[in-house]
Amino acid sequence: MNIAIIGYGKMGKEIERIALERGHKISVIVDNDKDIDRINSKNTDIAIEFSVPQTVIKNIKILSKKKVNIIVGTTGWYGKLSQVKKIVKDNKIGFLWSSNFSIGVNLFFRITEQVAKLINQSEEYDIWAQEIHHNNKIDSPSGTAKTLENILIENIDRKTKIVEEKLDRKIKSNEIHFSSTRGGLVNFGHTIGFDSEADCIKIEHHARNRNGYALGAVKAAEWLGNKKGYFEMKDFLKVLFTRSNNQKSPLAR
Repeated sequence: MNIAIIGYGKMGKEIERIALERGHKISVIVDNDKDIDRINSKNTDIAIEFSVPQTVIKNIKILSKKKVNIIVGTTGWYGKLSQVKKIVKDNKIGFLWSSNFSIGVNLFFRITEQVAKLINQSEEYDIWAQEIHHNNKIDSPSGTAKTLENILIENIDRKTKIVEEKLDRKIKSNEIHFSSTRGGLVNFGHTIGFDSEADCIKIEHHARNRNGYALGAVKAAEWLGNKKGYFEMKDFLKVLFTRSNNQKSPLAR
């Protein structure tokens, strides 16, 4: 495939490296607003967008009008999701986004969901959560944290509200405190605690580098290909999580 990369920071460079390793070509690298005009359906099969929240909607509008399929890994824009769905539908393009493209993190989402369902039946456990990201992370909480928050609230009936800010009071019984820490050069970690008087159960995910995030984004681009419509990571992961044991995964290389 011919892949355009929008956002040429550390993630963009890692996506470039992995895409080239997997036999793809980089058609355009967008490192400023003017470069995006170089992308079109003749030179690009799919664009992978890891920019900033302030420009992602504008980039989606531009690319959709050019009929270029889009993978979006930028976070912090989800309040405009209904607008993006309409853009995708009106322009008949293929679009896939995720708060996190790491296969390991998406497995962690599944594990969290299953544990939350069990904890829902065990009222003696309270729940808390914490995330840490590197010192260049520009949004807080992260998109990954937001996804985990939704999983917890949707599956634990006695918890109906997430508190992200500093607490100068006693936490209420229906609340989950999900705190965020920023610091260091390569920090990507999420911890969820299920705490009772007798014991504490923790589930954690810690990334060692950006490789898993970039690899997942490139694999998602391979899966999206020429498809049309709005997709999320869960649609792509059905291929991974539900494939037959006697059938080779199309993701393996």
